[in-house]
Amino acid sequence: MRNLALTAVFAILLLPLSRAYAETPPAQSCTTKCHTGMLKSKNIHPALGTCDTCHQAVLTPHPQKKQKTFKFTEEVPALCYQCHAAFGTKKYVHSPVKEGMCTTCHNPHDSNEPKLLSQPMKELCTSCHADKSGFKYEHGPTATGDCTSCHNPHESENARLVIKTGADLCFLCHTDMQSELKKKVVHPALQGGCTSCHNPHGSPYKKFFSAEGAKLCYQCHSQIEEKLAAAKSVHKPVKSERSCATCHAPHASDGPKLLAKTGKDLCLDCHKDFLKKSQTVLHGPIKDGKCTPCHDPHGTPNDKLLVKPFSPDFYVTYSDSEYQLCFSCHSRDLLRFPTTSYATGFRDGNKNLHYLHVNRKDRGKSCRVCHVIHGGENPKLIADKVQFGKWNLPIKFIKNDNGGSCAPGCHQAYVYDRKASGKDTKPAKAAEPDKGKKNLP
Repeated sequence: MRNLALTAVFAILLLPLSRAYAETPPAQSCTTKCHTGMLKSKNIHPALGTCDTCHQAVLTPHPQKKQKTFKFTEEVPALCYQCHAAFGTKKYVHSPVKEGMCTTCHNPHDSNEPKLLSQPMKELCTSCHADKSGFKYEHGPTATGDCTSCHNPHESENARLVIKTGADLCFLCHTDMQSELKKKVVHPALQGGCTSCHNPHGSPYKKFFSAEGAKLCYQCHSQIEEKLAAAKSVHKPVKSERSCATCHAPHASDGPKLLAKTGKDLCLDCHKDFLKKSQTVLHGPIKDGKCTPCHDPHGTPNDKLLVKPFSPDFYVTYSDSEYQLCFSCHSRDLLRFPTTSYATGFRDGNKNLHYLHVNRKDRGKSCRVCHVIHGGENPKLIADKVQFGKWNLPIKFIKNDNGGSCAPGCHQAYVYDRKASGKDTKPAKAAEPDKGKKNLP
């Protein structure tokens, strides 16, 4: 009897302790008896030493059918802020954070994902931001689901929750671009950040461009698009896969207009056969290292990308509107007057031989009949031979101090002399190329 009495006394004394244990059990007890699927994951919430860190009993015993016997010690997000620093003080706050929905992204008990995320980061973020994924070409962080490489998931002082603004964000990975942008000329588009041209998540186009090929550039350079729409001849690189980047550096350059090289050196990368080492006499613009005085680098209404009209024909009926290209630089007076003492050096006495060759209604000669356009081996860019149908017509030009002579296939050998008529002058002897004067006789 005495033993039974003692047992009853101890039972009465221990009753509050057992009731408290039932009301606020340790996590191990909860997961062993009822919540058996919990706390099995790779990452466990550190608060789960005991369940009463976040839960408190409101009814006993636990559980009861259709009754909530536990409640949070505080409502979310105040509950979370008991341990975690409170968010919401910065200029931009992620919507779930602003609305106190911590468990939208985090599992409060355990997870196989870091930071107790409720699912892998890519799937988690795209469950709301579906338009930021699924591209043909995806930016590395997007493809791997590493969204927090660029975005703060809770709050930021920067729009779109980015961790840095403008190009500084991109420089976190693209460190080579920092030195690139120290060059003399930086693409003005970069003032608006890299996203002026690139989609930071992905794109249907390579390099995450916001548009394909030249259309990307036309977003700012609409005047070039309009010019090309009306052009008869368009520069081939514009139509190529690399498009504008064939000639222009997309980010920065030490050359004007973001050109990869300057002047004729850029053009000769493709047009390798236009100038040879033997061609020691160069057309004025090319001698100055320029091709654009005669050619438009994008497109024009004229053949061969010429900035002004120039007939491709051998015979041309002359008018004051003909040869606009040549007379952009050269004086038209050199073929306006039958006789002259100043307008041209190509004369026999005062007889203007330019006029004689050009001003014929039926057989007016084009400039290219006698002159090569880019560079040659003879003074004044006089050609060795000229294509006349299938025949390479020889010029046989020889220059001397007062004139010279030529014996082309179109007529017999003639001598011209500026001081005295060529009829009284012996045929000229060959002279060294004259590199220092204008390139028309």
